[in-house]
Amino acid sequence: MPDTQCHIFPLILQLILKVMKSKIKLAAFLMLLMPLLVVQSCREEEPDPFDDNLYLMSAEVEMMRTKENIINVLTLAATQYQAAGEIIPDVISGVNIYSVTYNTEFMGEPVVASGLICAPTAPGTYPILSFQNGTNTLHSSAPTADPQALGYQMIEYIASAGYVVVIPDYLGFGASKNMAHPYLHKESTVRTVVDMLRAAGEFDEDIAKDISVTNECYVIGYSQGGWATFALLEALENDYSSEFTVKAASCGAGPYDLGAFNDYVLEQASYPMPVFLCYIANAYSTYDLYPNNLSDLFNNPYYGRIPGLYDGLHTSEQINSQLNTSIAGLFSADYLAGYASDAKYAGVRNALAENSINGWDSDVPILFLHGTADNYVMPFLSENMHQAMISEGTNPLSCLYVPLDGLDHSEGAVPAILAGYEFFRNYR
Repeated sequence: MPDTQCHIFPLILQLILKVMKSKIKLAAFLMLLMPLLVVQSCREEEPDPFDDNLYLMSAEVEMMRTKENIINVLTLAATQYQAAGEIIPDVISGVNIYSVTYNTEFMGEPVVASGLICAPTAPGTYPILSFQNGTNTLHSSAPTADPQALGYQMIEYIASAGYVVVIPDYLGFGASKNMAHPYLHKESTVRTVVDMLRAAGEFDEDIAKDISVTNECYVIGYSQGGWATFALLEALENDYSSEFTVKAASCGAGPYDLGAFNDYVLEQASYPMPVFLCYIANAYSTYDLYPNNLSDLFNNPYYGRIPGLYDGLHTSEQINSQLNTSIAGLFSADYLAGYASDAKYAGVRNALAENSINGWDSDVPILFLHGTADNYVMPFLSENMHQAMISEGTNPLSCLYVPLDGLDHSEGAVPAILAGYEFFRNYR
C-alpha cells in the first residue's frame, strides 16, 4: 500500500527548534527550507504498477527500435527472404522490447519464469502473438539473455505491425536457469506459456504508456516451438477458452508424436542429432517421467556423460560431439530389442505418449509447415498430425499443410515464421 511523506514535518520542526537556539537567523533558514516544504508535501507515492498483479512481477526495457530502423532491417531481410518485405506495409510504429518476470508453477511448486514482451510504441489496443522458440541448450541463448539474436529479431519486429509479441523463456532458462529444462514436457510447457499470456494481460498502460492488450491471441513456433505451439493451442482451445480467444496458429516442423518420432529414429542406422534424443531422455529421467535409468537406454560411456552435457553451458554442436550418431553405438542392445514391446520399457513408451499431441476437432485456423528435406524432425510427423486433425473433424479449408520444398530443418525456420505471419493476416 502507498504511504505518505508527512513524516518529514516532525524532522523539520526539530530543525527549527535547534536553529532558534543557535545564532542562525530563523528567517534565513526558513527561506532555504521553503523548496523542501513544497516538494515534500503530504502527497502519496506513485503506486507500484505490479502491486495488484497475479502474474507479471517486473518489466524492464531492454531495447527500443524506431519505425525507421525496423523498416530498414526488414528491407535488408527481404533481399534473402522475399516474404519479409510483406511485413513492411503493416508497420505502424517502433517497438519497445521488455524483459519481464512472472509467476508460474512446475509440478505443483511456484516458480518465477521470464520472457520478452515486445510492444508497439503507437498507442492502441492489440492482440497477443506468442512465439515459442526451437531447441536451445545454452543459458546465454535464451530470449531474455540474448534478445538481439537474429533468431528472435524477426519475431520481435512483428510487434511493429500491431501485436504485443511475447517470447517466453522456457523453464530452465532466464530467471529459472537454476533448474533443468523439462524438454518436451507438455504439461509444464503449456502452463509456463499460459501464465506468460496472463502476465501479458497485466502489461497495461501503467507499464507501457497508452498500450492495452486484448484476450485475442495468435500462436506460432518452430521445431520444439512447433510442438509447444500445437500443445498450447490444444490447451487454449479446450481448457482456457474462457480466458483467451485463439485467432490462428502456425506450427512448424514439430515432433508432435514423440512415440512415432522415437520409433522411426531407432529403426535407422544413424541419426544426425543425438542431442535431441538425449535431451528428452535426460529431462524425463531428471523429473522421474521415465521409470528406467539412463543406463537402461544408453551404452557406456554415454549414460554417464549425458547429465553433465545439459548444464546450459554446452552448445548443441558440443553435445553432439560427445555422443554418437550411430543408433547401435548410442543405445543399448537391450533397449533396441525391447523398446517397442518389452514391459521393461512400458514406462518410456507411456511417457512419450503422454507428451505427444493427438488430433481433435478444432475451430481455430491452423497452418502446418515442414521442410521436405528435414532429416532432424521428419516431415511425416507434420503430415500425420494434419491428417489426424482433419480425421477428427477440423475443417480442411482452415487446417492447412504446406511443404517447404527442398528445405532442411535449419533452412525452414525463417520461411516458416514468415509464412505464419502471412497466414495470420487473413484472420486480423
